[in-house]
Amino acid sequence: MTTNPWMPGPRGREPAELMKPIVDPAGWVAGDLKGTEAWVYQLSDVEIADIFDAVARVEAAALDLKDLTGKEFPLPVFGGALAEIREELLEGRGFAIIKGLPVTGRSRFQNACAFLGIGSHVGKAVSQNGKGHLLGHVKNIGGDINAPTGRGYNSPSELTFHADGCDVASLCCLHTAKSGGRHRICSSVSTYNEMLSRRPDLADELAFRFYHTLRGELPPGVTRPWGRKPVVSVKDGYFSARGASSTIKRAQGLPGVPKLSPAQAEAIGMYQAISGELALDIDFEPGDISFVHNHVILHARSAYTDWPEPERARHLLRLWLDTGGARPLDGEVEAATRGILVAGTILDTPLEAA
Repeated sequence: MTTNPWMPGPRGREPAELMKPIVDPAGWVAGDLKGTEAWVYQLSDVEIADIFDAVARVEAAALDLKDLTGKEFPLPVFGGALAEIREELLEGRGFAIIKGLPVTGRSRFQNACAFLGIGSHVGKAVSQNGKGHLLGHVKNIGGDINAPTGRGYNSPSELTFHADGCDVASLCCLHTAKSGGRHRICSSVSTYNEMLSRRPDLADELAFRFYHTLRGELPPGVTRPWGRKPVVSVKDGYFSARGASSTIKRAQGLPGVPKLSPAQAEAIGMYQAISGELALDIDFEPGDISFVHNHVILHARSAYTDWPEPERARHLLRLWLDTGGARPLDGEVEAATRGILVAGTILDTPLEAA
């Protein structure tokens, strides 16, 4: 019998103020987690049966995956533990890994249904791109992250530390790469605190409302190709951070976007560098499901090389989840974390990468 290492982390949060050290349960560094996998939940045989009983009910009822909620996907056995995992995401370390979902030998619909169903107990799936995809596919289909409208999920390129446009992001590993593709996460709480300790002048720059490219995915009524939001902010005593990612650098040169000041550019570089220093590296296995709370956890990915056989290509399913109020957020951050909708968006759950 496989031992389940899962154990919720310590609690304890104090009202946050910018330019003062942040005290938050999500303020960990990789060294704090050495020698433990308390953030890993290992599924038992009865929990796996519970999940796929729910999948069978969805299949029998011919339900549309885009309409799937916790009501249509009841988990009488695993539901209690999943509620505890959700609590840990929002009030604890801010991340978790569920291991042991048997994805090999099952249909794409069954794996997608299991993933969407589990995710529905954490939050509501929101659109991840202008195509309205509620179910995303992280797979190399020839995308170019450096193109004006480039997105990282469809390319094999390295992804720097960033946060997605939702409360909680989740990945389900179907196939791993031949080499590379390592998942990296860090606490943005700890990154900010370390930056405040080393260079408070640069930490102060992170509160600026940075310009970032919308990558051609413009919300209805918006004509400018960029948005604005701070990297770090505090609302009602709650700290929140975004990634000082490539979308800021790619906004340079867009109409109406001023050039970054030397201090702003240095602050972004330092934020990324410290995130890497404090990061926890995770090598996915098929059947792993990861969750990160985007307001306190940043994630990155190393570049990867695929197997020559197309059927073995690295492939992860992805969800962006709206938890219905993970924590109070600055208005511009709030607007940027409810998914991506463009004029005419039709929500969909494609079973193949596109």
